[in-house]
Amino acid sequence: MAVKIAIANQKGGVGKTTTAINLADALKHCNYKVLFVDLDPQNNSTSTYQAKVDNEYTIYDVLKGECETKDAIQTTVFGDILVGDPQLTTLEFQLLQRPNGFMAVKKALKSVEENYDYIIMDTPPNLGIFMGNALTAANGIIIPVLAEKYAVDGLGKLIETFNDVLESTNPELKIYGVLLTAYDARTKLGRETKRQLPEIGEEFGFHVFETPVRICQNIRDAQTEQVSLFERYGNCNGAVDYANVVKELLEEV
Repeated sequence: MAVKIAIANQKGGVGKTTTAINLADALKHCNYKVLFVDLDPQNNSTSTYQAKVDNEYTIYDVLKGECETKDAIQTTVFGDILVGDPQLTTLEFQLLQRPNGFMAVKKALKSVEENYDYIIMDTPPNLGIFMGNALTAANGIIIPVLAEKYAVDGLGKLIETFNDVLESTNPELKIYGVLLTAYDARTKLGRETKRQLPEIGEEFGFHVFETPVRICQNIRDAQTEQVSLFERYGNCNGAVDYANVVKELLEEV
């Protein structure tokens, strides 16, 4: 049975998709069987995976009940992906009207999760129906945050959503950790955020990864080139950091 992990933050631009892609890739390079699920209508993960959308089954078709989940999974150079679709936005209202609309993704994954060790879900940058579905389906969440003034304030809203999901649809959901991304030790704000996060985590009861992901141009280069960070730039700071995050994650899981 796969461990299902949602990479979640309602704030955009925090390295959510980058973290999801590189954690999935790192787990794959540790010889785990990994399925990536793109729940973000922006479809950036699907693009990076070089998966096809046009004239192919996608997660949109799965959630509409028009195909089996396995039919919307493609195997690419990055690995297996349950293909995303910009049309997901047209499903939001329909899912909200269903009695079990927040259970749709969990139900969809049941038929394939035994084929994988880990399922990594990329989520939209909002607290909507697809974020709710991911948190309902997940065993745990990882929350990427930037070293910026309002990062901690945003955490509070996501923790509230986490608690709502605990009470309503997924009482076993865990926070695997808050991950500081694009970390720059040269800045005062970066150092202060790195120092403060564990204190806040202790107060609110969540784990903070000891390893921050340092700001690294090669991370952006790998995504632009649509190649594996670990295969093309394996010795860069970003690859080293994400590899260490996975080590921490495996201990937490």
